[in-house]
Amino acid sequence: MTEPYHEIDIARLAKITGVSEVTRMSDEFIITKICGKDAFSLLKYPVRFKAYAAVYCTRGSFDIDINTTTFRVRQDTMLFYVPGSTMQIKESEIDKLMDSEAILVIATKDFLKSGQINFDFFIKPNTDYAHSNLDGTEKGTLKKNGLFSQSIRLLNNPCITIDEEGKRILSDYYTLVNDLYKTGLLGVKEAICSIGTSLICLLGNIWTGELSKYQTSRPAPSRTQVKYEEFLALVSENFMTEKSVAFYAEKMYMTPKYLTTLVKNVSGKTATDWIDTFLVLEAKNLLKYSDLTAKEIGYRLNFRSIPSFHKFFKSQTGLTPNEYRLSE
Repeated sequence: MTEPYHEIDIARLAKITGVSEVTRMSDEFIITKICGKDAFSLLKYPVRFKAYAAVYCTRGSFDIDINTTTFRVRQDTMLFYVPGSTMQIKESEIDKLMDSEAILVIATKDFLKSGQINFDFFIKPNTDYAHSNLDGTEKGTLKKNGLFSQSIRLLNNPCITIDEEGKRILSDYYTLVNDLYKTGLLGVKEAICSIGTSLICLLGNIWTGELSKYQTSRPAPSRTQVKYEEFLALVSENFMTEKSVAFYAEKMYMTPKYLTTLVKNVSGKTATDWIDTFLVLEAKNLLKYSDLTAKEIGYRLNFRSIPSFHKFFKSQTGLTPNEYRLSE
């Protein structure tokens, strides 16, 4: 791709959500409680974080979109987020969010590396979360071709239920970090980061266990489903530069007509619809969370002209790019 995905860092995330105080703990790791109103201010629009995150819902419930799929987050469930994915809570969920509360854990890729945590370690070679490989390699082997494609596979099942022991442990971590922060002792930031490393290891192991359960409980997918998932993974990596169905059909050794029929039968949407969906999500993300002009965004998304970008965006959203940027 010609440009990387636009992501916001922890400092900006904390500022937008009104929890900027916690970034004094660390600009690479934070654990804090958020209420619905705070979360809604950030997640009202599609956004990408430059960090891994876990959202543990302690009260209430709400629907959340990860990339192009809607998931239900309930009390005592935890949602995992990996960099490269868009996250959004629809405005229709605002009433539910007002009665919701969650513990938010965020860690950057650099933080994980500094703690000698390799996130790929938690993606076990024999864990068949993708059901089968997209490149013909041995089943269960992860093809490391970009964070977004990993996200597509991981986020087939991003919500897990936390049992009573898990709830107690997470509560203890939160209390310990906040108590330490309030002391103001010398070296408290380093201590908090060490605790963060331990917490991320715990969450990674919880995630691995849930993936193993998912592997054994879900029936083997059909070949059609596998090819559909392959198509989505390809689109997620190439939509900014490749907008034609023919490109993806060639990659998958199919005719455009056959690919369109396959995708339509599985999802109810055409291949073109899916390409457009990814484009709109990225355009919305850039309009709300970047300083790029609408013109620059149009070029970044490889539209042939600015009028064509404006026409496309309005046809998809009912608003011009600038109208969307200014909307509340």
